[in-house]
Amino acid sequence: MLLSDTDAPRVAQALVGLGAVRIAAHQPFIYTSGWASPVYVDAQLLMSDVVLRNEIMDMAARRVQPLVAARGINAIVGTESSGIAFAAWLAERLDLPMLYLRKRPVGWDITAQLEGRLPADAKVLLVDDVTTDGRSKAGTVAALRRAGPLVEDVLVLLDYALYAQQASTLANHGLALHALATWRHLHEALLASGTLSAAQQATLADFSASPVAWSIRNGGTGA
Repeated sequence: MLLSDTDAPRVAQALVGLGAVRIAAHQPFIYTSGWASPVYVDAQLLMSDVVLRNEIMDMAARRVQPLVAARGINAIVGTESSGIAFAAWLAERLDLPMLYLRKRPVGWDITAQLEGRLPADAKVLLVDDVTTDGRSKAGTVAALRRAGPLVEDVLVLLDYALYAQQASTLANHGLALHALATWRHLHEALLASGTLSAAQQATLADFSASPVAWSIRNGGTGA
């Protein structure tokens, strides 16, 4: 599920306008998932711009409100550390409890990785900033499920939506991914900004045409 045709480009424009989209000059970015990319998106910059932050979180709340009602979602969980702030702002708008999931457990019982208190019969929405191929989100959800809640939905600000295996990864883990924008919107916003050199335009076009091949050629994974 994406934002509307109007809202998704706006999210991309905001990220580009903030300078949150970095383009590699020489060395490619290697994501934690192993993919090599010419682009890195620092969505955390949204935290510091009050106007844009409020605009985008208002969009997110409007978009997921029907999902929350339909699914019976009764809590929002952010990932440490990239999803915590966005989860908190979204939970405030939806009037729902907010928790966050640590990267690693601290303590000994089943809730050692989860900070906050789950409601009864917890059904949660996991919130993070960016996803590439969905593998890290599937792993995060597996850890979250060990604490007891039902988790079927993940919300991210940006889904690259370029890697073919994402659909099977999410399906195998019983997950639906919801994004405010995709790489297509971000690429269009970058081109419209008029700030790209001819070399950068060529690099991004090459990456968009075949991100897997681009990754392999530049030292990243090809799996």
